[in-house]
Amino acid sequence: MFARPLVLALAVGLLGNTALAADDISSTKHNLSTSGTGSIKLASAPGADTDKDQLCSFCHTPHFGDASVGVVLWNRSVNTSGYTMYSSSSIDMTIASQPQGVSLACLSCHDGTIAFDNLRNGPGAGDYNGNTWSRGWSWTSNVNKMSGSASANVGQDLSNDHPVSVTYDNTADTAFYSATAVTSAGLRLYGSGGNQVECGSCHNPHNNTYAPFLRINNQGSALCLTCHVK
Repeated sequence: MFARPLVLALAVGLLGNTALAADDISSTKHNLSTSGTGSIKLASAPGADTDKDQLCSFCHTPHFGDASVGVVLWNRSVNTSGYTMYSSSSIDMTIASQPQGVSLACLSCHDGTIAFDNLRNGPGAGDYNGNTWSRGWSWTSNVNKMSGSASANVGQDLSNDHPVSVTYDNTADTAFYSATAVTSAGLRLYGSGGNQVECGSCHNPHNNTYAPFLRINNQGSALCLTCHVK
């Protein structure tokens, strides 16, 4: 009788203060199961068990998650090198030499190099293969990774994209609002110091209310002006 409250309590603990009711990944392109609404999804459940077609398993696993990635119970292979980071003489904050944490997780699909079914732990019983990632599943249109022509494919050259893995510090650049103001407005900062700008700072992969998966409405550039003083 206590199972459901316990699971809910654990979920809240893992996800922080996010409004769980607002998240609906099932109706978004991030649902890669056969029930997905996007053009890229699993063509058929891989095997006889219907539990092998679970939408959460494409990113998360309840057991044996990859603890090296700063995302709860991460289930996908990631690249940790090979990226060209943003660089500009106008930026005074520190940018890491390679993407970190949440950004690595997002790039595991969006850099276009890793197959969608490169999973550490497949759904269903007995499908844990450690670091033997590929499941060899079939996909709609025979596409098993982000197409090079897709607008969502940012590649590994991030020099022309908004910088990620940036240490947010408005004392280094006063043209930015405080970290407290940023998070109070609905954006997120990551890392052990709670001061890292990552892909997930502006994007919520579980909610497409404000396309494309933005954390807050960007009408009038409101999202941009949450950080930038203009």
